[in-house]
Amino acid sequence: MIVLTTYDRIKSIFPNVVHRAEDASSDVRWYQAPDGTIFGLPKMELTERERQLLEWSATPLLTRLDPQQAKWQDRLLTDTYRFDRPFRLMSLVLHYQDHEALEQFLDVLADFMPEAEIILMTRSHVEIIETDQFVELNEFEDVLRAIASDCYVEAHVIYSERPLGVLGTLYQQHQTLCPFARLSTKAYPASQLLYHYLLQRHETFDVRSHLTAAIVEALDKTTIELLEALFANSLNVSHTAKALFMHRNTLNYRLDRLYEATGYDARQFYDAGLLQLIVTLHKSE
Repeated sequence: MIVLTTYDRIKSIFPNVVHRAEDASSDVRWYQAPDGTIFGLPKMELTERERQLLEWSATPLLTRLDPQQAKWQDRLLTDTYRFDRPFRLMSLVLHYQDHEALEQFLDVLADFMPEAEIILMTRSHVEIIETDQFVELNEFEDVLRAIASDCYVEAHVIYSERPLGVLGTLYQQHQTLCPFARLSTKAYPASQLLYHYLLQRHETFDVRSHLTAAIVEALDKTTIELLEALFANSLNVSHTAKALFMHRNTLNYRLDRLYEATGYDARQFYDAGLLQLIVTLHKSE
């Protein structure tokens, strides 16, 4: 059975639809589908009625941005920008009643996270990029609760921390996982949500393969044996090294390389649970 992607379905209705990477000109109106798919349609080919109908099911991207915002939006929407140092990406889906509440929300965020890049992608979607130093997550959740109370803005948040990597790839993963962030006062690690996604969304095999491609590529026989030994020893590095007749530093080095390759640290609880599930799925296919 052929499963059509969101982009394929849009193309069947609007043959002239384009990817962001194909055309970033001002003659294209850009939209984000609920699953995070970004697509563009030539402005001159859209009637007012078609534009209104589109906005029922897709959110227009903000394109009138200052140069700094536009630069980071482009980096998020393509797979060309790569960090060579630690970074954290936080994706926020917003719910609020009026535009003034959004402005208050962004002001509070800017005061709380002065070193972060805060990018308004749509009027209901914000991305936050931190490098090197990250705010404490419990303090961030306290701020979310205060904003929900004082500004009447709820933010559903997921985050990923990486030692390095491609920004756009992580952004696309977050867009797929955002609907799984249920509570507005909690920041969810993306690895936790991906774990639930892989268990609940078996019909979307192509998407599942795309989300786990970097991990599966790293799963050679030696890596699988190393991970299974780590799981069997409750993530205890010393016990695992002893079981593998390996020096502890050598084991940590290999786990560090796996972390850089996949973005998941097998020594951390949520990441380890996700890796164990993917190893199991990989071996059963």
